[in-house]
Amino acid sequence: MKAIRISKGKAEIVDVEVKKPGRGEILVETKACGICMSEVYMFRGKLPGRIAGHEGVGIVAAVGEGTSGINVGDRVTTLGSPAFAEYYLTSNRNVEKIPDGVRDDELIYWISEPLACVVNAVKGSELEAGDSVCVIGCGYMGLLIIQALPKNILGGLVAVDVKNDRLKLAESFGADYTVNAREADVVEEVRKIFGGDVDVVIEASGASGTIHAATELLRPGGKLVLFGWHIEDETVPTSLWHTKGLRILNTSPAFSRDFNKDFHDAVKLLRKGVFDQKPLITHRFRYTEAQDAFSIASDKPEGYIKGVMIF
Repeated sequence: MKAIRISKGKAEIVDVEVKKPGRGEILVETKACGICMSEVYMFRGKLPGRIAGHEGVGIVAAVGEGTSGINVGDRVTTLGSPAFAEYYLTSNRNVEKIPDGVRDDELIYWISEPLACVVNAVKGSELEAGDSVCVIGCGYMGLLIIQALPKNILGGLVAVDVKNDRLKLAESFGADYTVNAREADVVEEVRKIFGGDVDVVIEASGASGTIHAATELLRPGGKLVLFGWHIEDETVPTSLWHTKGLRILNTSPAFSRDFNKDFHDAVKLLRKGVFDQKPLITHRFRYTEAQDAFSIASDKPEGYIKGVMIF
């Protein structure tokens, strides 16, 4: 089969062997796989390269012994990798069926691994009724978080980004206020909105320096939710963390008590309409266009939010 191998500056199409499913495993014929920032970091040379992809959807091609509830021909959304390939293996536990009414050209909107990350973050944020919340970073993941937050119990929700089109999306998903970090002092503006410091800040950008602004915004005893991946180590304001008595919650997938459950819970919310990826998936690429796809995903031109590879 054909697969995409990512390395620094390259996304090459290579031939690899199709593996047979073992006990409890399912072989999926890939229809689409989302491009994650972790793979963009591989392309930039900040992480080791390999055949990657973990945001797959497709059609069940074969099932191993000991599987249940899934049949050949079922259209599925999954956890599992490497999915930047024409076929990939995953565990029976990591599969959910896509509803029959979904058109084939809409399968991309059922990519669910990122949604599992968001469910983990919302659970890990330990939100309380009446909390004032600020989300810093309205890229693909930040906007998904805004979709998933229980806005009916929050005291207020502010979204912060550097692009006005993303802030408009944040408003459409339920943010009460927005702040453009290029046009205003974020700390001053958010404090003005809430009349003081914030209960919870969710840092979803991964951009250098945002942890400092998030720390300044928080009230004593507040919660700093680190969701964005700061791929390069930074100096962080540990003194303010100490004197403010902040709770630092590092809601990466490894933080989850049960990421598999987060995945299944995410699909429940997708079926319910809590998540809507149609405004967020802005670019589709054939897998044969992998080099261009990763160049665009890395450069993030105007209008880019999320790219998906089509097989």
